[in-house]
Amino acid sequence: MLVYVLNRILQLIPVVFVLSVLVFGFVHALPGDVIDSLAGDEAAEDPEVRAALEKEFGLDQPIYVQYAVWAGKVLQGDFGKSLVTRRPVSVELLERIPATVYLAVVGIGLSMPIAVPLGTIAAIRRNTPTDYAAQISSLIGISIPEFWFAILCIMLFSLHLGWLPSSGYVSPLDDLGLSLTYLVLPALAIGFRQAAYTTRLTRSSMLDEVHKEYVDTARSLGLPERKIIYKYTLRNALIPTVTISGLQLANLLGGTVVLESIFSWPGIGLTIYQAIQLRDFPVIQAGVLVLGVMVVTINLLVDILYRFLNPRVGLS
Repeated sequence: MLVYVLNRILQLIPVVFVLSVLVFGFVHALPGDVIDSLAGDEAAEDPEVRAALEKEFGLDQPIYVQYAVWAGKVLQGDFGKSLVTRRPVSVELLERIPATVYLAVVGIGLSMPIAVPLGTIAAIRRNTPTDYAAQISSLIGISIPEFWFAILCIMLFSLHLGWLPSSGYVSPLDDLGLSLTYLVLPALAIGFRQAAYTTRLTRSSMLDEVHKEYVDTARSLGLPERKIIYKYTLRNALIPTVTISGLQLANLLGGTVVLESIFSWPGIGLTIYQAIQLRDFPVIQAGVLVLGVMVVTINLLVDILYRFLNPRVGLS
């Protein structure tokens, strides 16, 4: 196991390198530049002002030299300073990452306890009203866009009923009860769609497993049906479910920009979105790179989790 983990970590190095190159190139391909953001369009047209600022920020160097300088600082944990707030980018991200992780983990955490039992029951009771209800519910959940469902939640629970706040964020470390009131709506908007995907996947995986030979063998030995389903069949069926859930979590970490904007949730997605609007290039580069590293790390953790769910899965 240790050798496998070390090999996978070494394999992540070229992935992160390519990601950093793509991020750096993408940001420098965006319209406008740092000079326009700092000096304004009129001042930036002055050749002397532009030349001075280009020299200050190293923009007078070839692009590969700029990348080498930036990558060297990143390896030391220095992402530069925000052009808007003038604060270190690492500080900006460290303040925002916990909010995004908090929202994504709770959203996935809400979906799993609902989706896995529902998908399992639907598979066991195939072609019954329970199965049809689960399929229809999951189809509705997949079809409804998250942002539209989020708006519906705000209109119903906040504006109409007045039960929950429509936007805002409170750290659970400051006030857990108040934090949960702000968390319910965005987590519900995320969890509803994720539960729909997980229900369909669990049902499909369970249907594949219940028709395999080891299930017939277990039944012929007189094992209780509940034990066969929940100890053996469900455990094998959870392998693809864990895969998708891990990918969903990774996707949520970087894909909650719209939801964070709707609920004014101060996460890293909203930070990147605001940085793009303000042309705050150091924040964009650092934010996308950090999200990419988080995604590949989650994929590694999912692969390792395979071994614990099914020891027959080889690690190579």
